[in-house]
Amino acid sequence: MILVFGGTTEGKKTAALLESMGLPFVYSTKTNINFDETKHASYRYGALNETQLERYLIESNIQTIVNASHPFAELLHYTIAEVAERLQIPVIRFGRQLLPKKEHPLVSYVHTYDEALDLLQENKTLLALTGVQSIKRLAPWWQKNITYFRILNRPESLAIANESNFPKNQLILGLPSAELDKEIDIITTNKINVLLTKETGNSGFLSTKIEAALKTNAQIIIIEQPKIPEYFTSVFSETELQNSLTNTSSLWV
Repeated sequence: MILVFGGTTEGKKTAALLESMGLPFVYSTKTNINFDETKHASYRYGALNETQLERYLIESNIQTIVNASHPFAELLHYTIAEVAERLQIPVIRFGRQLLPKKEHPLVSYVHTYDEALDLLQENKTLLALTGVQSIKRLAPWWQKNITYFRILNRPESLAIANESNFPKNQLILGLPSAELDKEIDIITTNKINVLLTKETGNSGFLSTKIEAALKTNAQIIIIEQPKIPEYFTSVFSETELQNSLTNTSSLWV
């Protein structure tokens, strides 16, 4: 049995590939999503700590893990690495190929949110494209400066924003887009001076965000993708994923 940590574009691709290969797998996400179960695919949701994950892997007879979760899900990556290495279960990391660093005076790369906050200048209007979970982390800034957050238009995300007492009229509901004009319109309409985003690769339309910032003369701060545990075998395409799965096929039951 294969366990897939998904909830991403890569997760959907993994599920489709496994389905086409006729391999039994469990698709796992942190929050409940719509997932069509089949004779090959089953579904679970909910966060797992190390003890819970270890129990689940043993009880479900998991012999391969495909970690296709978000690149910034650092706690999940750590938990998977710790437990999988302890149980000697191979982990294939289906990740996002990073783009070359953009060298430009308006483009800055940082390692942490704290470093990003240090670069922000007062009286600048910020557009945060770092997800709803970052609202609390950026509270020291938005409580004193005009800030917009783009978040998913779903009850869970709206509830998190509401719990943080973030102004509803400064929420932009929607998904990232490859449409440059759309991104530029958001920046100009809201008089944005600086964008904050994550190094997500083209799956997160990073190149579009950078181009939109430069065309509007806005600063863009990019939080670099955290390192993936060394225990993982990293792949960046469905072909590479299929090859890695084939190499571990002797473990499947």
